Amino acid sequence: MNLFNELTKTQQLYVESIRTIGGGWGYDLTKRNWTRKELVAVSMIRQGNDDVPNWIVKDKARRVGRGVYSIPEIADVNPGTHQVETQTETTSDDELAITTDETTPQEVMETTDAPL
Repeated sequence: MNLFNELTKTQQLYVESIRTIGGGWGYDLTKRNWTRKELVAVSMIRQGNDDVPNWIVKDKARRVGRGVYSIPEIADVNPGTHQVETQTETTSDDELAITTDETTPQEVMETTDAPL
């Protein structure tokens, strides 16, 4: 069973963003549990704000502990079959621009007042 394929297109895009951005930062993409801090850092790069999608943070079944969420779909993606294209413009709310640069998660978190 491929958990990734059961997600909506919007959810798949966020998971792919975690893989692209988080992978660039050296995050372990085989783990199932992700901290709010990690997800906020990805969201800051992905969409310029600290919003983590409600389908992750509001789903009680995904909550593992305080500020820790289960996202097994990240590890479930076959790295050779799903890739995120870097965009410079957004074409809809579902297709947010993803830009990757040399910014580290720590630098992202230092530039935001995101609650952790």
